[in-house]
Amino acid sequence: MVDSPKPLLTEAEKVEYRNKAACWREKLTNNGSDLSPIEIDFNPKVFEYNLQIPANYVPQIYSGRVVYFAAQEKSKDSFISDLLQPNAWNRWVINGVEVYEVPGDHLLMTKEPNVCILASKLTSCLNRAERQEKEQQQKRKREKLDFEGELVEKQTAMKKTDVLEIYDEDYAQKYNQRFLLNERSKNNADFEQETINKLLSEIGEGARWLDVACGTGYFLSRFPNVERAGLDISPAMLKVAKQANPDSLFVQGDYRDKRPQWEGKWDFVSCMWWAYCYVKSLSQLERVVENFADWTSERGVCFLPICEPEEIGTGKLKLPYIYTNSGNLGGYGGSIQFEGVIWSWIDEESGKQHLNLLAPQVEYMVNLFKKHFEQVEVIEYCSFGEGQRKAIVARSKRQKDTLETKIAVESESTGLFSSFFKIIRGGNWWLYKIPPLLAIAYAEILLMYLPVIQSILTVLALLFSISSLAAYGHIVNDILDIEVDQRVGKNNSMAQFSSWQHLLLCILFAATGFVLPILMNFGTWAIILLGINYLLPTLYSAPPLRLKEKGIWGVVSDAAGAHAIPTLFFAATFLHLSTTPQPESLILTITAKVWSFCAGLRGILLHQLWDRENDLKSGVKTLVTNLDVEKVRFWISFIIFPVEILLLSLLVLVISQFAPLLLVFFILYVLLKTINIKLALANAFEPAPTRKANVALHDFYEVWLPLALITLLSIREPLFLILLLLHIILFYPSIKQRTKDLVQLMVSGLKGLTNLVKFTNEYEQKVDFLPTNQQNKQGVEQLQAQLHTSQTEFTKLNSHLQQTQEQLEQIQAKLQQTQGELQQSQSQLHTSQTELLQSQSDLQQTQEQSEQIQAQLRQTEKELAQSQSQLHISQTELVQLKSYLQQTQGVEGIINYYRSRIASNPDDIQLYHQALTIKPDDTQISLQLGNALVRQNRFCDAIASYQTALQFHPDNFEIYLELAKTLEKDRKWEDAIASYRCAIELNPDYAWSHKYLGDILAERGQINEASLCYRRTLQLQPRIF
Repeated sequence: MVDSPKPLLTEAEKVEYRNKAACWREKLTNNGSDLSPIEIDFNPKVFEYNLQIPANYVPQIYSGRVVYFAAQEKSKDSFISDLLQPNAWNRWVINGVEVYEVPGDHLLMTKEPNVCILASKLTSCLNRAERQEKEQQQKRKREKLDFEGELVEKQTAMKKTDVLEIYDEDYAQKYNQRFLLNERSKNNADFEQETINKLLSEIGEGARWLDVACGTGYFLSRFPNVERAGLDISPAMLKVAKQANPDSLFVQGDYRDKRPQWEGKWDFVSCMWWAYCYVKSLSQLERVVENFADWTSERGVCFLPICEPEEIGTGKLKLPYIYTNSGNLGGYGGSIQFEGVIWSWIDEESGKQHLNLLAPQVEYMVNLFKKHFEQVEVIEYCSFGEGQRKAIVARSKRQKDTLETKIAVESESTGLFSSFFKIIRGGNWWLYKIPPLLAIAYAEILLMYLPVIQSILTVLALLFSISSLAAYGHIVNDILDIEVDQRVGKNNSMAQFSSWQHLLLCILFAATGFVLPILMNFGTWAIILLGINYLLPTLYSAPPLRLKEKGIWGVVSDAAGAHAIPTLFFAATFLHLSTTPQPESLILTITAKVWSFCAGLRGILLHQLWDRENDLKSGVKTLVTNLDVEKVRFWISFIIFPVEILLLSLLVLVISQFAPLLLVFFILYVLLKTINIKLALANAFEPAPTRKANVALHDFYEVWLPLALITLLSIREPLFLILLLLHIILFYPSIKQRTKDLVQLMVSGLKGLTNLVKFTNEYEQKVDFLPTNQQNKQGVEQLQAQLHTSQTEFTKLNSHLQQTQEQLEQIQAKLQQTQGELQQSQSQLHTSQTELLQSQSDLQQTQEQSEQIQAQLRQTEKELAQSQSQLHISQTELVQLKSYLQQTQGVEGIINYYRSRIASNPDDIQLYHQALTIKPDDTQISLQLGNALVRQNRFCDAIASYQTALQFHPDNFEIYLELAKTLEKDRKWEDAIASYRCAIELNPDYAWSHKYLGDILAERGQINEASLCYRRTLQLQPRIF
């Protein structure tokens, strides 16, 4: 059975309640009618700031209690109605009883003294009743039991409305002081601010910061020079945040929602003070972390202070993440994984209840972030006397499964030599650079009618040779970029091998690239072109030339080595196989070479554009790093890309002379792409995307052109089906993905054509309507002429009627004017009488207040005289005490006296000076004086105090350490560094001295020296960080 709710008021409280309401009843009872507060099922309400209430009832924001009063409806007492109705929110009738809903603070509007007293007493009287009611409501909300006592419903998380009710305007105004700036939280907040500062410095200039669940925007306001934005669900919290950060972007919304416009936009994403705990489930938390990762840029960092249940109880709660005891788990063995706990916090001060918050284990959170980031670390806060807090810092965002990464992953998992792919970076070239070359080979075979077996063997030999060449080029580039990649934290597959292994790999792939062309006699020109192709990637990466850092030369050499020269190599091989090459083959070779060179230019410029941030960070100079980004995009979009399309069209025309179906397919492809652009699909045809994305026309180069050509060869000679099947197997991931895209493209194209047909039909209907409309126009004109005649006659008649009405209105206006003047005179008389009564009342109140003030003034003068007398006595006693201490205990006795005074008044600077006057060489008091001055931001005085102390104690390393900290705060960097070094010289085994010196050296850009300091710190105290 469900327990009946307990009465909100005890019998004693009800008696007290009736007594306090008696004065209210006495005031409102005029002729015996009864009016009293409702006592049965009394339920005070709390209305939030955003409740929609008529303006005439609520002149201001109200969140106080609401009191119900009732009177017999039949009384109809005018005095009661006049007093209650203007102050009530609602009125209704229950069983003949008229009920008024009156907010507590509106009782003050009645200007009745007893009513004012009652309103304040009711507030204190109902505190307990309201608290009990809230507890019962929350209990009934969280658990509902059926008649047999079984659990039928359990609330496992707070709803969105619950969160909004908690974070109202009153809570938002008090939030910073209560939770961020109090004595217990200030240290943690300062540590987090310092950590954020380090992470932003690590990211570098131009960092963009998104604070999720930003609340009042406190942390954002600490960094006014950073481009920043905030996301929060509470309008009240955002209002405070906007006041603190007027130049920042703030968005009201739920952090569980996807925001595609923010993907990869923010360099620093934070979510402070356990806001993630408000999710309803682990699956929702996984979605939130995925959002954090999506919104983080490639160079970005994600920072999340985490709620660890064990640390909330300052170590008293022990809960393992994984518990394994194979012999004691219900007899079934295995392990139990405690992924998190549900916890609640009852804020007794404000009456807010944060219920059923989700706190996963630290290990679970780390694993969650590792799905999206390469580097995930847990940092520990400094211990401030309570549980040691922790935070997650995630770096090196993993590539999202875009088209290219999906294809690369599939190719690595399904290819024959998957173990080599990571070493030779096959995912970067196998699916993107090999198929266009095969397309040229298929086209040459199609044009020259070469024998089938010879063609297949030549294609396979070329495929093996060009794959060796591509592997060689990427291996050489990686070998020579190991040091550069390490500086920016970029993975390099060659870093795991030694120097002799590097040399062996280069020789291996160089030899395998030449062996088949020489054995199969591809011809002198083909061998020369292959040698040039091996030379270009070497010159591109190797010093002293290192063409990749030589601006335009790097772009040209990459476009030639990766596209144009391999195309010539393929074409020259097939031209050598033919005794009399046809003119079309030569035209095809020239066109393909220039086209591939343009495609290569666009490819390398896009590659440098996408790697621009990493190149700038590592100091690598490329053409794009020396130019404006928009200028490079202009070159790609309006110069290189149009020429590339023109040459591609010429290439298709040359091939289509021998295979007309290719031209049909190309026209269909262009038509579908055009419709796709008209439908404004995202990134449908972007020649120069600023971030890694699908590049326009590459699907045609990499899949459809070679596939169409080998299909046409198979139709001509069925034996080519072997090559077609082999092509599909080798490049299956790319073909699969591009086929899905083509289907989507065709669907969107069909939708576009359907809309075009619909528009055409509607246009034809409008055209057919025009002749009929012209025939009816003449009849309409005749009707309009007749109507004009009738209107003229009606106008004359109406004019006479209006003159009569105007005369009548003039008479009525004079009468109304006379009545208005009479009413105005009466109103002025009434107003004067009211003002006179009010003035008399105000004068009387002023006199009473004046008498009260004079009485208070006299009382204050007496208290002041007593205080002065006591002060004189205390000063006399103090002098006697000092004299006694000096006579009995000497100087140390007086110093001990001052130490006790300083302990109770640590910020009283005069006490320190008095003590130092007696004993100038006291080390402890000198240090305490300097620390007190630092707390008051009097850095210059503090520095002088420390330096004076050093004159007495030049070998005290603590004074040097505190002096260095103060110099650092005063931005006197060199002096601070020198003081840190003195402190280390005096006490080389104190780890914090090395750590502080490392921090300031790192901030000043002296990275090597800072690294040495940090290493020494870790040697002395490994867990200091």
